Amino acid sequence: MTDTTDGKIVKQQQAQDEQPDFITAALKTHRYLRLSFVFAVAALFIGVIIASVAGGYVKGSISYYYWTPARNVFVGVLIAASLAMLALNGRGGAAKIPLGKRTLELPSPSMLLDFAAIFGPLIALVPTDVKATEQGLTTFTCEGEEQSCLPKAAFPEVQNAVLTYILTLVVIVVVMLIVQRNEKRQRFALLVPVTAAVTAVALFLFTFVWNEAFPYFRVGPWSFSIHYIATFLFFGAFATVVWIRGTRTDDPEDRTPPSDTQRLWYKILAIAMAADILFLIVLGVMAQFGTEDAIPGFPEVLFGEAVGLTLFAIFWAMQTRQRWNERITILPKKGTAAARVLSRDLTPAA
Repeated sequence: MTDTTDGKIVKQQQAQDEQPDFITAALKTHRYLRLSFVFAVAALFIGVIIASVAGGYVKGSISYYYWTPARNVFVGVLIAASLAMLALNGRGGAAKIPLGKRTLELPSPSMLLDFAAIFGPLIALVPTDVKATEQGLTTFTCEGEEQSCLPKAAFPEVQNAVLTYILTLVVIVVVMLIVQRNEKRQRFALLVPVTAAVTAVALFLFTFVWNEAFPYFRVGPWSFSIHYIATFLFFGAFATVVWIRGTRTDDPEDRTPPSDTQRLWYKILAIAMAADILFLIVLGVMAQFGTEDAIPGFPEVLFGEAVGLTLFAIFWAMQTRQRWNERITILPKKGTAAARVLSRDLTPAA
């Protein structure tokens, strides 16, 4: 650093070394938003452990803790994580993944996170069923031979939450379509709004119209849990994000690309997530055929969900470390070639 009698050169050099306040604030927000995912998973595990110790039980799944004193933690964590997913916005377009001589084109990781965010609150607000014999309550759907359903006392509360979710989803989609109307439309741009619209309509029908089996819906002799379908879609979208991070070598969303070791770990995490989802699907299929306790005395669904959440937290922790010092480009000076390129890129398509 050059020294001068009046100190002007020193001050100029210091100003260049320091990032502007808005850059520093954006970077810190980015860091802490990512860390919030790890904190959320930790909070959920803590709430489940406290409820288990205080109640002297271990439930068959994390979802079943909705019916314990851990309900507020369970619901709050999933809604908070979904909001964080919506807030994170990357820079890349459609993801092109090489598969031998062909290329598989997928939605961008940012779009997949928005897709997952649709189902996060749904996991929290549409609970898993409860066993009528265990609760000893007059129930809404346990008629005839059915043994698992929703307590009548809880149904108005769930209806209120579901209707709030549906109307909020509609508001968010409409506002975002208005805000983004002048933006350049990307591939798969309709994935999130169309999914949100279909989800809102289907959820309204199954909750307020064809609600004899709620929180299930029936197709012929088969019953499907709304809660677990949302769970599979949530983790399936997220596992795809992790796979893209580990497979795409030239990622436009990475100003700080992962090291070879990090990319390898992302692939391992994606494979582990896919295996965990498959494990839970197999358990669901077995339950359809009457085998709800595949491993007697072992809470296999709880185990599968805990593994999925742990993998979820590990990925966010690793990527937060990777992007801790993410380079944020300062806007170019007006009139320069870089400013003209930026202006051209931001001009809405005709």
